[in-house]
Amino acid sequence: MSGSYTVTGDLAGMENGAMEMQESPGKPSVVDIDDPRPPGPGKEPDGALRRWESAEALNISLHQAARDGDEDVVMKVLSRFSGNLKRKKINELDEEKLCPLHYAARNNDYQMVKLLVENGADVNRKGEDDTRAIHFAARFRRLKREQSEEQINEAVLTQQDSVIQYLVSQGVHVNEKDYYGQTALHFACIRDNVTAAQDLLRCEGINVEAKDKQEMTALHLCAIHESNEIGALLIAAGANLRACEEELLTPLHFACQSGNLKLAQMLFTAAENLDGWVTISQMVTDQDNDENTCLHMAVDNGHLELVQLCLEKGADVNRPRTNFATPLHLACVSGNLDIVKLLLEHNARSNALNINQEAPIHKAASYNHAHVVKYLLEKGAHVDRREKDNFTPLLLAASEGHVETIQMLLDNKANIAAVDKYDKTAIYWAAQEDRLDALQILLDHPLAPTMLEESDRYDNTPLHISAEKGYLGCVKALLDKGAFIDTKNEEEQMALHLAAKSGRTKVVRELIKRDKTIINGEDENSSTPLHLASIAGHTKVVQVLLEAGANIEARNTNGWTPLDCAAAEGWTKTAMALLDDDSPVDPTDKAKARRLTTPLHLASSRGHVEMVELLLKWNASISLKNDAGLNCLDLAIDNGHKDTAAAIINNENWEMAMRNKTSDLATGMATTPMRKLIRKMPSVAELVFNKCTTSNGLNPEHRKYEITFNYEFLDDMYAPWLQDIDSEKMSIMSGESNEVYDKENYVKEGVQAYSADSNVLKKNHPLQIMVISKREHLLAHPLSTSLLRHKWTKYGRYIYYFSLIIYLVFLTFLTGYLVTVRPPYVDTADNATQASWQQWSTNNSAVILIFTVIGKFIILGLAAFHIIKEVVQMIVQRSDYLTVENLIEWTLYTLSVLFVIDLKAEDWISSTQPMKENWQWEVGAIAIFLAWMDLILFIRKFPRFGIYVVMFTDILTTFLKFALVFFLFVVAFALCFYALMSNQFSFRTVEVSLVKTAVMMIGEFEFDSIFHTFEDKGTLAEYSDQLFYGPVTYILFVVFLIIGSIIIMNLLVGLAVDDIKGVQEEAVLERLAMQVDLTLDVEQNLPEFIRKRFVRRSETMKPNSIHTNALKSWLFSDSATSAQAIAKALNPEKTEIEKLQEQQEDLMGVVNELRYRVKNMKYQNDRLEELLVALVDQAGLKVDEEDKIEYEVKWRRHQRYNPMANVYHAIRLKRTAHSVR
Repeated sequence: MSGSYTVTGDLAGMENGAMEMQESPGKPSVVDIDDPRPPGPGKEPDGALRRWESAEALNISLHQAARDGDEDVVMKVLSRFSGNLKRKKINELDEEKLCPLHYAARNNDYQMVKLLVENGADVNRKGEDDTRAIHFAARFRRLKREQSEEQINEAVLTQQDSVIQYLVSQGVHVNEKDYYGQTALHFACIRDNVTAAQDLLRCEGINVEAKDKQEMTALHLCAIHESNEIGALLIAAGANLRACEEELLTPLHFACQSGNLKLAQMLFTAAENLDGWVTISQMVTDQDNDENTCLHMAVDNGHLELVQLCLEKGADVNRPRTNFATPLHLACVSGNLDIVKLLLEHNARSNALNINQEAPIHKAASYNHAHVVKYLLEKGAHVDRREKDNFTPLLLAASEGHVETIQMLLDNKANIAAVDKYDKTAIYWAAQEDRLDALQILLDHPLAPTMLEESDRYDNTPLHISAEKGYLGCVKALLDKGAFIDTKNEEEQMALHLAAKSGRTKVVRELIKRDKTIINGEDENSSTPLHLASIAGHTKVVQVLLEAGANIEARNTNGWTPLDCAAAEGWTKTAMALLDDDSPVDPTDKAKARRLTTPLHLASSRGHVEMVELLLKWNASISLKNDAGLNCLDLAIDNGHKDTAAAIINNENWEMAMRNKTSDLATGMATTPMRKLIRKMPSVAELVFNKCTTSNGLNPEHRKYEITFNYEFLDDMYAPWLQDIDSEKMSIMSGESNEVYDKENYVKEGVQAYSADSNVLKKNHPLQIMVISKREHLLAHPLSTSLLRHKWTKYGRYIYYFSLIIYLVFLTFLTGYLVTVRPPYVDTADNATQASWQQWSTNNSAVILIFTVIGKFIILGLAAFHIIKEVVQMIVQRSDYLTVENLIEWTLYTLSVLFVIDLKAEDWISSTQPMKENWQWEVGAIAIFLAWMDLILFIRKFPRFGIYVVMFTDILTTFLKFALVFFLFVVAFALCFYALMSNQFSFRTVEVSLVKTAVMMIGEFEFDSIFHTFEDKGTLAEYSDQLFYGPVTYILFVVFLIIGSIIIMNLLVGLAVDDIKGVQEEAVLERLAMQVDLTLDVEQNLPEFIRKRFVRRSETMKPNSIHTNALKSWLFSDSATSAQAIAKALNPEKTEIEKLQEQQEDLMGVVNELRYRVKNMKYQNDRLEELLVALVDQAGLKVDEEDKIEYEVKWRRHQRYNPMANVYHAIRLKRTAHSVR
C-alpha cells in the first residue's frame, strides 16, 4: 500500500477505543485497530505514527489503556513482562483500588476483557468495597462504540458478546457479593440495566432472592428505582413477591412509597396469577416494623392512584399502625383532600383515634389544612373532639396560629371557651405562642371579652403569659380588648411583675404607660416589679421602672430592698443604676427589716467580688453585722470566697472589718476574722500580715530604714472588740481599737483579757492556730517573727533562762550527789575488798562537802520548788497538764527526794558518806536518767537543738507502734532457743533467754561461745557447754539471722529514715512551732498583771540598727527580722506554680473578655435581626425559608462507585420524614 497517512483525533478518541486514519491525498485506507500485532514493514508507510511509540511517549498506564479500550497499548505494555510479574502487573490496583479488568468490564469492552483474562487477569479480583468485574459489568452496561456518541449501531447492540456471560464462563460466581452484600443483579436493578439483567438471569445458578446487608432483594430495588422491565423479568423468574427486608418492608411497600404504580400493578397481577386473592390479601395486609401496610405508604406519600389500587385490592382502610394512626390520619397530615375523600368513600372512620386520642380532624387542624377540616366536618367529624391532653381542634389551631383553620372552626360553631388539661383557652394559647393574627380573630369573637380573664391552673391570664414572654403585639391587643391590667395570679403577681422578672422592657413600658398605679404593686412575698427586675439583673427594666417612679426603698418579706436583690445575685450594672438613683447603700432599717442584712453582706456571702468592690466604692459600711454577729468579711470567709475576702482586705477601711468577734461552733471559743483567715484562707491572711507591716519608705539597706508592725490582730487578747459587752457599744468599738492602748501603744490599766482562762488564751492565740494549721509561711512572716521576738526579749528569755539555770543547778547537784555517795553494795557485798571500799573513802573532802552534805539540801529544796511549780501548773492548765513531759517531771522530783533523803538520823547531821538502802540506789539510778532526759526535753524548744529532739521523739513514737510486732519476734526466737539450749548459761531461763535474744537482734551473737565451746574445750567441756540439737539449732539460728538481724533491723532503719525525712521536710515549721510553744508557754504561766505590761498594739523596729549577741543569735535566730528578710517577705519571689497560676488567671481574663465580646456581638446581631425583621414587615415583604430535614449523613468515599449509599440515604430520609409525621 502506497501513499501517506495522517491521524485525526486526540486522546478523547483514544479513550473511546476508536481512531480514524485517512489516506491523503489518495485512496483512503483503514488500519485494523483490533489487530494486536504492530503493522509490518509492508504495512507501515513512511511518516506514519506508530501507536506503540505514541504510548511510550505519552506514558499511558495499563489501567488507562484498559479504560480507553486500547488493545494495542495493552499488548505493548504486557509484552514488557512475563510470568508472575505479568500476572502481578495485570491484577494490580490503582489509587482508586481498581484493576484493568474492572475498567474493561465497566466499559463492557468484551475484547479487552477477553484479552486481559487470556493474559492472566484474575476474574475474581476484588476492588474497593469487595467489588468484582461482574459487578462493574452489571453496573455500567456500556456498548463499545465504533462511531460517535450520538450514532449507535443497533446491530452492535444485538450482536455484541456478553461480558457478564464471559466472566461467568471464566469462573466468576454469578451470585458474588460486595462489601454491602450486593450481587451483580442488585446493581443491574439499581441502574435499570435490562441487558445485564437478562444476561444474569440466563446464567445457571442465579439467585433472584439474594439479599444484601439490609435484607433487600433485587425486586426491592426495582420497586425503589422504578426498574419495571427488570421487575417483570424477576417476577417471571419466580422472585418472592412478599420478600421482606430488615424492617419487614416488601417490594409492594417500596412501590407504594416511591409511587411506582406500574410495578405495583405487576405485583398484584402476578399474585393473582399465582393463587388468586390469597396472596393479594396477604400483600395488602403485610406490615413493616412500624405496622405500616402498603396503603399507609401510599397515603403517607400522597400517591392517589396507588391508594385507589390498594383499596381495590382489599386493603383495610381503617387499619392502624404502631401509634394507632389510620390512613385517614396520614392523609390529614399531608392535607391531600382527594385521598381523604377516597378514604372516606371507602368507609374510613372520621373519628378514629390514634395513640394520643387524636382524631383526623386534630391532625388537619394542626397542619392548617382548612379545606380538609371543612370536609371532615361535613362528613360528621366532631368539631370539639378532645385528645388526651384535652385539646380540641381549635386549641391546636390556635397554638399553631393557623388563621384559616381557626376561622373555619369558629364558623362551624367551635367552642371558644374550651380549655385543655392546664385550663388554657384558645386565646391563652394564641397569646402564649405569639400568634397575633390568630389572636385577633379570636378576640373578634362575640364571647371573647368574657374569656380575657380566664386563667390557667396557676391563675395566669393571657395578659400574664404574653407579658412574661415579651409579646408586645399580643399585650396591646389584649389591653385594647379590655383585659384587666392589675389581675394577679396565684403568686399575687401582675403582668407587670412577670414582664419585669423576664426583662421585657417594651412590655414594661407599655404596661406602665397604660396604668402607672401598678408600678409598686406587691406579690405574695411583698416584692415589687423593681425587686424582681433587680434580682434578675434586667438593668434596662430597672431604669424604666425608676424613671416611672418606682419605690427604690421598698422591702420584701426578707427585708430586702431592690439593691439587696441585685447585690445577692451580683448584678453590678443593675446595682449601679439603683445607686445612681439614690438607693441607700446600707438599708438596715430595724423597724422594717427582719434581719440586719446589708447588700454588702449578701454580695460577700455569695462571692460577688465586683459587687463588693462597687458597694465599698459607694462607702458601704464594712463593719456592720447581721443578726448572727457576722460582718461582710466573716461571711466571705465562712462561705469560702477567697477573692471576695481579698477585695475587702484591699479596701482602705479593712481594719474595721477585722475587728469583729464571733463564736467558733467547733471549739466554742471566741474567733475573729484573723483566726478564720489563718485556718481557711492563708493567702488572704498573708495579705493582712503585709498590711500590718509598714515601712517608712526608705530603701531596706538604708541605715534609718524602719518597719512598723501592727500586732492588733495577731496579739489581740486585750482587744476591745473581743470583750463581752453589749452590741451597741461593741458596734462603736469595732470601728476603733485605741481605747485600750496608751500613747506608747501599751495596754492601759484596768483592761481585762477577753478570757480569764490562760489555757484558752494560749490555745486560741493566732500564733498557736498557725502551728496547729501548719501555716509555715505565716509563722515565718516578719510580723509573726517580730511578735515572737518582742515576747521573747521582753519576758520570755528571762523566765526561760532562769528556769533553765535553776534546773541545771538541780541537775548538777543531783549528778554530783550520785557520783560522790558510796553505793550500798560496797558495804554489803560478801566479796567486797578493802580496795573497793578505799575507792570511795579517798574522795576530796571539799567535793564531798559540796555535793553530799550541802547538795542534799539543795536537791531537796529545788525538788520541792519544782513540785510546787508543777502543782501551780496543774491548777492553771487543768486537763491540758496531763502530758508525758509533766509525768516525767513528777517522777523525777519524787524519786530525787526519795534518793537523797537519809533514813538514819545520824546521816542528817554529820555523815559525809550516808548509808543508802539498795532500793534508794535503784531509785537514784532512775532519777538521774530521768533528770538528763528531762534536760533533753527542756532544750527541745531551742530552735538550734530542738529539731533533733523532735526527730528522736518521732522515731521513738514509731518504734513504740512497732514494738508489739518486734516483741512477738523476740518471744518466738527466745522460746525456741530456750528449748534447744537451756543447758547453756545464756538461755538458762525464759527471762534470760528473752533478754539474750533481744541483744542478739542488734548483732551480739557470741556464735563461738554458743556453738563451738564444747569442741574447743574437748575433754574439759562441761554440761553447760554442750549443743544437743545441732542441726535444728543451726537452721533456726540462720532463720533468726535473716529475720532478726537483717529484715527487722532494716525495717526499723527504714521507718526511722522515713520519720527523719518527714521532720526534715517540715524542719522550718517545727522550729517555728517550737518557738511559738516556748513563748506562749512562758506567757501562759505569767500572772496577768505582768503579762499585760508587755502587750503592745504596734512596734517600730530599725532592723539595720540591731546588734545582737553572737551566742544569742546562734541559739535563737533573729535572721527572720532582718531588713532583707522583711523585704523578701513583703515582696516574695513567685514560685513556678504561682507563675503558672498567674498566667492561668491572665488567660482566664482574656477568655472572659472574649466571652463578653462574643456576647455583645450576639446582642448586636439580635438587634440587627430585629431591625431587619421590622423593616421587612414595614415594607410588606415576605421571606419564605426552605424546609429542611435535619438528618445526619456520613458520606463514604466510595459513593462515587457505590450508588447504594445514595439509595440507603434516600430510604432513610423517607423513613425519617415518615416517623416525624
